[in-house]
Amino acid sequence: MQDQYAGGIGDFMKIGLLRWLVAPSPFAPKARLGVVWYRVADESEHADPERMAYLDPSSDAGRELRPLDPDLYDRLRSVGTAESPSIESLAACGALPRSTRYFDRILDLAGLGPADIGERTVRRERWFHEAMVTTDSCSLVFLDPDDGLPHDESLADGADGTAKHAYVSEMGRLLARGQSVVVHHPVDPSEPALDQAVALMTEIHDELGVEPVAAIRVSESPARLFLVIPHNDRHRSELDDRLGALQLSNWADVLRMYRWHRTRAYA
Repeated sequence: MQDQYAGGIGDFMKIGLLRWLVAPSPFAPKARLGVVWYRVADESEHADPERMAYLDPSSDAGRELRPLDPDLYDRLRSVGTAESPSIESLAACGALPRSTRYFDRILDLAGLGPADIGERTVRRERWFHEAMVTTDSCSLVFLDPDDGLPHDESLADGADGTAKHAYVSEMGRLLARGQSVVVHHPVDPSEPALDQAVALMTEIHDELGVEPVAAIRVSESPARLFLVIPHNDRHRSELDDRLGALQLSNWADVLRMYRWHRTRAYA
């Protein structure tokens, strides 16, 4: 997560989904949301202005996306078109419920090379402990790493860019204290999205012993998955109901839901 993309198309998709997952429901108690931005310093040399282009309401993307949630679009437009977009202004724009708890401290591993595994681990553990303290009262926690889950967590601590990953073990710590989790993961364009969704949900199931609700694919560039992981059967039922309502809405035109069913996933 970077300040320069605050209010961008990725935020429209992820916040749009989160608004559905915490929406008031006659079948489920009100959920309190926690958001953990895996925040890193802006990488201006890799800036992608296309992520902000949808904020022009006359653009093709603007005309397609604003009707999905005009209130959300207008709030994010006020953030993304400001002189200096920021994660703080994204949190303050009112796109998510007032009760939402945000953790936005930078995960700073600057200056540490692959050999500095011990110091990397200490800094990351301190950072994640603070994230857990901030979101302690939440029933649903959203993890937003730029690069999603690593292919091999055992190697990730020594890899460049480790600050842009969330770990399955971090998800497990949240689940263990009674919270459900949603995590962002970018789609690799070289592999079918369904295959990636199945592999990720299977990994989570095998390592954490929980059955995911679904992986939700958003096709707007760049394509991404959101993995929805319940703490228990009650949370699973509540999240499943809210996702069912989402599938019946106009958002169904821009997303594909891969539901987990025991040992397989289906679209």
